[in-house]
Parts: sequence; C-alpha cells; structure tokens
Amino acid sequence: MNWLLEQTEENFKELKQDITKAGIDYKSINSKKNKNSINGSVEQLEEEINRLKYKAEEIGGVDEITLQEYKETKERYEKLTKKIKDLEKAKQNLENLIMRLTKEIGGQFDKKFQAINNNFNKYFRLLFNGGRAYLRQITKTQEARKELEENDESESEEIGAEGEVIDKGIEIKAVLPGKKVRDLRMFSGGEKALTSIALLFAIVSSNPPPFLVLDEADATLDESNSRRFAKLISEFSKDTQFIIITHNRETMSQADVLYGVTMGEDGVSSLLSLKLEE
Repeated sequence: MNWLLEQTEENFKELKQDITKAGIDYKSINSKKNKNSINGSVEQLEEEINRLKYKAEEIGGVDEITLQEYKETKERYEKLTKKIKDLEKAKQNLENLIMRLTKEIGGQFDKKFQAINNNFNKYFRLLFNGGRAYLRQITKTQEARKELEENDESESEEIGAEGEVIDKGIEIKAVLPGKKVRDLRMFSGGEKALTSIALLFAIVSSNPPPFLVLDEADATLDESNSRRFAKLISEFSKDTQFIIITHNRETMSQADVLYGVTMGEDGVSSLLSLKLEE
C-alpha cells in the first residue's frame, strides 16, 4: 500500500507541474475540489488525478512565442484604442468649432446683409431720384428645382433629397419712380447700370476697400445720371482709391489724374498724363 501512495504522490506532483506549465492556477482548482474526496479510497484519488492530468494534457502547454505575440497584440490594441479615443475627441472638438464658427459667420452675414440692403435702397433712391430697392435671401428646394426643370430641359444641377435646400441666393427687387415695372429684365441698359452701381456702392460702403477698379461702368449713362455717378465717386474717394476706365466727361471731371493714349501723325501711340488741380 505504501508504494501505491508514493506513486500517487509522484503522479500528483507531476500533475501539479503540468497544470502550472499550462498556465492554470492550481489554487483555483484545488479550492474547487471536493474535500470529501481526500477521505476516499486511494484508487478514487488516483483516478481523479489521472482524469485531471488527462484534461491538462488536452489543454496542452502555452508556447512562449504565442505569449509574446499576445503581449504585443495587446499593447498594440491598447495604443490603437487610445488613438481612437483621441481622434473621437478631436472630431467632437472640430464639430463644436464648426458649429460655433457657422453661428458666428451666420450672425455676421445677417448683420452685413442688412446694412448692405439698407444702403442699396439709399443709393438706389439717390441715383434714380426716388423709387425703392431691396435684397432678399432665397432658397430653392427639390420641389422648386423640379418646377424649373419642367420649364427648362437644360437644367442640369443635382437635385437634393426631398425638401432639402440645394440652392441659396440673393434676389434683387427694384421699383423705379413713376413706373410699375419691377422685373430687372425689363429695365433699360442705363437703368440696369444704375441699379448695379447702387448695389456696388452699397457693398463698398459696408467694408471700403483700399482701391477699386471700374471698367466703363458709366458707359450707358446719360448726362444727368453721369453726374450722380460722379458725385458718388467723389464721396467714396475719401476712403477708396478709384481706378476708372471711362470716356465719360462727368466722370473724368472728378479725377485727380488722367491717363490717356494718343496717336501722332507718325502712327505711334504715346501715353499722356494730366494732373488736375482742385
């Protein structure tokens, strides 16, 4: 009987070693064993040991390379998880910044738009000696786009989702003094030019640029309207330097320096400049 106990103890030691090599916590197994089995027969104890040994063999040992790969993979996973959290935080910060800037830009745009709208009416009335004009923000949805497409087969802009705003713009409305015409397409060339000039100076008045180039902006104006245009040029020249290409005498009369090109009898063009005294 003594040799059987010794053999059992030896097997038990080997089993403990196998369990430890397999990476299994022996204490957790030992705590779950039925303590009553210790008081059982030696044969039953040996049978239980063999069963556990067989289970340990089924599990097998853990390769050192596999453990190293697991460690490296775990470290990489933790790093990537941290990066993902950082990216998600950065994304949220960017979205908050975009929302804040969009709100601020929208507020500034509405404020400037209202100022330009008021000045547009002001300069329109000044140039036309009456009447009124205003700007209005407009949007177009899919329904409006479909109506346009039915009337114009050449329409090729992409349509958004149902009810989605796909176009934004500004509509110009003007009423001439003593006339019922409100469609800008029905205005004469001079009336269109004056309306454009009124809008131009309304924009300039909201944020005066250092200089402004105008090319034949007064070409279609008659003498009286040219005087009004020249008066506006003189008023705005206090803050903005104007470079104007023109053949209009009223406009040239407001200039400080005139530059022109002339051709002599020899057919050679030459540049002339004339500084006007106040």
